[in-house]
Amino acid sequence: MTGSAPPSAAPRRGRASRKAQASAAGPLGPTSHDAEANHPLETSVEPTARERWLRLRGPLVIVAVLVLGGVVSALLQAGTGGGPLDPRSARQPGGRALAVLLDQRGVDVRRVDTLDAAMRLAGTDTTLVVAQPDLLVSAQLDRLAGAPSRHLVLFAPGEKALTVLAPNAVPAGDALARTRVPGCALPAARRAGAVRVDGPMYRALPNSAASLCYGDGTRGGLLRLTDEPAAPAGQASADSGAGRTVDVVGMSTSFANSRLADDGNAALALNLLGGDRELVWYVPSLSDVPAPGTPGGEEPRSLTSLLPDGLRFGVGQAGVALALLMLAAARRLGPVVPEALPVVVRASEAVEGRARLYHRARARDRAAQALREATATRLSPLLGLPPNATPDALVAAVTARTGRAGTQVRGLLAAPDAGGTRPGDDGSLVRLADDLDTLEQEVRRS
Repeated sequence: MTGSAPPSAAPRRGRASRKAQASAAGPLGPTSHDAEANHPLETSVEPTARERWLRLRGPLVIVAVLVLGGVVSALLQAGTGGGPLDPRSARQPGGRALAVLLDQRGVDVRRVDTLDAAMRLAGTDTTLVVAQPDLLVSAQLDRLAGAPSRHLVLFAPGEKALTVLAPNAVPAGDALARTRVPGCALPAARRAGAVRVDGPMYRALPNSAASLCYGDGTRGGLLRLTDEPAAPAGQASADSGAGRTVDVVGMSTSFANSRLADDGNAALALNLLGGDRELVWYVPSLSDVPAPGTPGGEEPRSLTSLLPDGLRFGVGQAGVALALLMLAAARRLGPVVPEALPVVVRASEAVEGRARLYHRARARDRAAQALREATATRLSPLLGLPPNATPDALVAAVTARTGRAGTQVRGLLAAPDAGGTRPGDDGSLVRLADDLDTLEQEVRRS
């Protein structure tokens, strides 16, 4: 593919055309001298550090605001204290409202956050409530199973906790949020009436003494097991007694502050937890649970084992969707189009492109030199001078032909270091282009 002819061979442009070109696109275009090697403006100019900062300033400010907002929100939430169904927490998922109602009914609610305190306070006539039992490790669950309390309440336990604390109960999926009737003979549930149920569901193993409530007959959000072992299998003793009553509450979010006033939630909670005069509410804390790999702790778990169920499937589906989107939005290459060579490019296109490059780089000196050299190339044949005539010879010949002052002609045709005028702004460059065009017209007419 061939380019355009050098500007020296291009048709001479008129004064109006030259002025419009210089004012619209900055300094005018290339000459054969400019096309030589070591031309610093042949490639695009890289953005400066200040320009990069101006581009990134907006996104960085947005990111900083989001991070700061997240930190402030975390600090404010941390200040309120307490996790889900914590009797001291007044936040929406907390259990302070239920604790206050129990206290008003004469139940002595004692909140503890260590297993040692729970085992010390729990007695045979005490109800023991465990929030988030799945936080406990196996050794702690085994120890908790030996608590002397005859009534144990578990809030949303998982399979690990059920295996030790309620071996006759197994998880049965999650329930869609809806209002359900008791559907069982348990007095605490029948007195409470309908309750909105969501969260984990459970079912009882065959031949177990169980009451299944708020479910569909095969599983329920509340499961009461009677005569459950009061110690881990193989560890029963005379002190552990014949068994205990275990309430497995999957719909524990119904007892939270934000939902306690709905339907029969408060009545059900009071009926289940208010049977004894004393209630020990155990909220496991991170400081109470041994870290994985430490004495008493569990084996370290891999990162993938901590991912929620279905995350891998969801990520895979998102990857497939992203790939399909990329294929749909990608540029499609059509067939190759043959093009006759050489391709002729108009000289004006090359001039305009070079002019915009000069203007973007603010290279007024080089643009002015290109204008002078192009004018000198056209004037030399008119004055009978060789193409490589010196600037002094050209100035002398133009002065003699036009009658202008030599200093004026030198200011137009010579470089700044040889007495020529240096354009200080785009307006000066446009005036130089006009003056060179006028000078060339005078030489042609003389």
